[in-house]
Amino acid sequence: MLLDTEHPAIDPDATEALRQVADEMVDLMLTVLSDGLDHPELWAAIPDFVREQPMLVAALEHRLHRCHGPEHVMVRLLMGVCGAALGEAAEMAELLAPLGVDHSQSPLVQGVLFHIGGLIDPDNPKYRLEGRICPTPFVQMDVLETSAHLCCASWLGTSVGDLSEGTEWDAVWNSDTAQAIRASIHDGSYRYCNKGSCPTIQSATLVPAPELAARSDKWRMILAEGLATVRQGPEVVNLAYDRTCNLSCPSCRVEAFAADAGMRGRFARMQERAILPLLTNARLVFVTGSGDPFASKNFRQLMTELTPELYPELKFQIMTNGMLFTPRQWENFPSLHGRVQILKISTDAAFGPTHELLRRGARWPVMLENMAFAGRLTAAGLVDHFELVFTVQQENYREMGDAVDLARRMGATGVYFARLTNWGTFSNHEYERKAVFLPTHPQHADFVARMQDPRLLDPIVLLGDLDGFVAGARKASMPGMATAA
Repeated sequence: MLLDTEHPAIDPDATEALRQVADEMVDLMLTVLSDGLDHPELWAAIPDFVREQPMLVAALEHRLHRCHGPEHVMVRLLMGVCGAALGEAAEMAELLAPLGVDHSQSPLVQGVLFHIGGLIDPDNPKYRLEGRICPTPFVQMDVLETSAHLCCASWLGTSVGDLSEGTEWDAVWNSDTAQAIRASIHDGSYRYCNKGSCPTIQSATLVPAPELAARSDKWRMILAEGLATVRQGPEVVNLAYDRTCNLSCPSCRVEAFAADAGMRGRFARMQERAILPLLTNARLVFVTGSGDPFASKNFRQLMTELTPELYPELKFQIMTNGMLFTPRQWENFPSLHGRVQILKISTDAAFGPTHELLRRGARWPVMLENMAFAGRLTAAGLVDHFELVFTVQQENYREMGDAVDLARRMGATGVYFARLTNWGTFSNHEYERKAVFLPTHPQHADFVARMQDPRLLDPIVLLGDLDGFVAGARKASMPGMATAA
């Protein structure tokens, strides 16, 4: 194991000086890691550090017993990278796996696990990020209640600003943090990204820079000049600031939530001041990544205002739990007719008992009616793409193949499977119990076996961050919002 590694004999007279240098190296590395971001350039340098500084591992071991909290986590990560550098990558991945559960949203922790995974499986293309570009931070803005992001906050949690405070959208779009995030795409570090959960990274579908540059003059200029400022506003806007929902699904929240009058007033002012102007530049608006669009008074009002006359180039991506997606509701929103590029309905199941367990407050017979209605809209050309969304967890993984059959029966054109994310609604222990996709889960072997169901190779299936579990999986285009036009 790591601390059993023998180094060449050290001159006793030099021991103290070497120990002091090692301690200073540890201090410097901890300072670098204190930003909570991934630092692949440090992981790449550590093998040289281990060879050149024989006291480094001992210094980390000594520090481990004297620190607590975030520093303790960082020291454990550094020891894991050192162990991997000494040829013990598989052992270090196993030792650090509990940190991955406890810090599932941490770019730093997930970045270390990603680095070690690349040492274990060096031929896997998903670990080769340099020279490959994610277009999303250059074309997308997600607006949350008090923050804004350049991707889904689950995959890129660093905020680039706050539209609720009166800041103009263009100042947020090209803030210093926004530019730093885009720079991390150019340099291949992806240090702000959650590499463990990002479906584009996990499915190895990042675009080679030359291929992206060939698509348009805009991308050719961005890539040739390494631009981190984007003059044109976001083409894709995800509105996720109102958490109002008619359900209270355990994967999303611990109890039902509806915005009160004060919150609705703040949202209405933000919509008038910032959101409507922001959407004049957009081609796709996602309603909503935070609740249900038909349960939210603010989003209902917004959808009626986004008329084809005022926003002729704008399309919609609608994400709903499906309970309110009825023919009557559809008729209330003529602005959606023929303008829904993507309709996503969350099911998390193929059968009623599981759906009603995981989508707390839902009724399966109503869901079947409303999904069938969505299929008819799609067949009629009023919806371009209709997709069922299935969040994989311990309670439902046995129904994945059946969910593909359900999608076919309902007239869906896609079914998207994704790992369960811990949004703070579960304790670490609860999440570990539900996260059947983790190697430490007692049913993981059965999960992997069920991932080989041939139905999961159906052309309508999108596997996202589960792609690596399927032998011979297709590299389908990722679902969602960002485009690379």
